[in-house]
Amino acid sequence: MKLSRKNFLWWISGTLVSASLVTGLGCVLREESATPAEPGETGEQAEADQYSYTGSLGHIHRAHEAIVAVQLKHLEDMKNIAILDEDTINDCFRRGEYLFSVQMMPLDGAKFLEIMDEIWDVVREQDPGNPEHLFTLSAAEVFREDNLQAVLNEIPFMSKAEMKRFITVRELETKSGADSEVLSFVLFMSLSPFYSAYTEKVARVNDFSLWRQGHCPVCGQAAVMARHRSTDGARVLFCWLCHAEWLFPRLVCPYCGNNDQDKLRFFYVQDDRALQVHVCEQCKRYLKTIDNRALEKDLLLDAEEIATRHLDLLAKNEGYHRPD
Repeated sequence: MKLSRKNFLWWISGTLVSASLVTGLGCVLREESATPAEPGETGEQAEADQYSYTGSLGHIHRAHEAIVAVQLKHLEDMKNIAILDEDTINDCFRRGEYLFSVQMMPLDGAKFLEIMDEIWDVVREQDPGNPEHLFTLSAAEVFREDNLQAVLNEIPFMSKAEMKRFITVRELETKSGADSEVLSFVLFMSLSPFYSAYTEKVARVNDFSLWRQGHCPVCGQAAVMARHRSTDGARVLFCWLCHAEWLFPRLVCPYCGNNDQDKLRFFYVQDDRALQVHVCEQCKRYLKTIDNRALEKDLLLDAEEIATRHLDLLAKNEGYHRPD
């Protein structure tokens, strides 16, 4: 049995996204406004008869906790990671340059392989078929000692699409028994502790207030999640990889810069006003958003990015696509 995207989504979100499950999800559509909508407001009812979502949130939390436990364990070993000085950081942000575009991300090869194998073990254990033939990723030729440094100099700057191409070119799908979606996830999650350690140190000396872009100020990845602050409704973008957070105008598309209010809208599942999808009619991209004003507590956005796969399905069926 191949560890495929379908099986991967089964264990990571607790649901198989199939046609038989996609029925009857109510959806409310609103245009963006300069005045943030209150949590209790309703909008125009949109047709969404072909959508639904079922699944066990307990399953996603267990899988997420296992991966986070691996990351946190190794994060403790990265406290001495070197960052740019404060003046250089500010200069980069004023020029619109994310930090990894001017500084090579320092990666310890042995530590990276150790993290990668532990996260890979989580993936193998959580797969419902538990295919025994899946090999240890670090055994692949591309990660051997004579190739490792060149790979580590390359993959930290990859987008999700570029990572998938890297996996295909290196034939990791064939050799591992998993598809590029799963392998990409494992590689990015193995990089994440290094990125997070770096971001944590940067955040101690800089609040990202000079950053005006829709992509991450640290690693350059496109934001795919955001939250509205409970205090004032301001939009805070979130990096899924390094966990940086930064303010970004609500009435501007973070992907194409469109600020035409008539082309910016959002929708949400009826009876769940906190989970929203903000869309841009100009570039047809979407941003999943958590409205903390409608909640009694803050949610972990990295977990919610996976737990809200039904919103991805809804957006894609409406003709919108992710920035990656």
